Amino acid sequence: MVTFDFAGKVVIVTGINREIGASIAIAFANAGAHVVGVYYGEYERVAPIIAATPAIDAIEADLRDVAENYRVVAHATTTYGGVDIFIANSGVTVFGSIVDMTEAHWHQVFDLNMKGTYFGVQAAVKQMLAQGRGGKVVLSSSVTGVAAMGGASIYGTSKAALRHLAAILGVELGRDGINVNAVAIGATLNDRNLVGDPDYAENWAQLSPVGRVGMPEDVADTVLYLCSPIATMVNGQTITIDGGWTHTSPTHAKALSQ
Repeated sequence: MVTFDFAGKVVIVTGINREIGASIAIAFANAGAHVVGVYYGEYERVAPIIAATPAIDAIEADLRDVAENYRVVAHATTTYGGVDIFIANSGVTVFGSIVDMTEAHWHQVFDLNMKGTYFGVQAAVKQMLAQGRGGKVVLSSSVTGVAAMGGASIYGTSKAALRHLAAILGVELGRDGINVNAVAIGATLNDRNLVGDPDYAENWAQLSPVGRVGMPEDVADTVLYLCSPIATMVNGQTITIDGGWTHTSPTHAKALSQ
């Protein structure tokens, strides 16, 4: 087992009011980092995280607003002295046939998944460049941005765009000591998926080459690896966390993918 040490590092993690974001924030906090965890609404979901992990400084922000992204980075800088790591995890999921998708669905997804991520990264990178000590950025993509899945025309396209954004920024910022990567998250057990499919874990265990569904901690472990010194030469890449599912990509009628 690898033990990661992020003592003294300042980490921003967005979307901590959902299981994956919470797991990432907790993992960084347990590894010694100062964590600014961003959420929007649903405070009752965040309160237990804060209570259990005091090292997480939770802040509410609507990241669809460019100014809010800059406010989050300014808060981290003023409070903890800078930003070393930025995890752009916030996102929204919409599934449905293209014939049913509306302009409102488009804006619902792209205003957060792409616009919110893009300007959050911009704000963080500006701070990292000003500091002059490099940094790490990880974007949350999805297997629906890797493998084509019916019903994910808007969502999957937003997640595919994030993969390419990571590649572009990895090239653009690499010589400044800033590594940018993405994680393509596969079927992962969380409350939202259980609502759509109470047998989610069992169904995806049958579909996955490794014989089990993904857990939020699987994502957190990979994110910490990408932000650690041992991953310095991993840059502009997308790491797929799906147990090999994208090599076969089977689905079932009830399945909802991350």
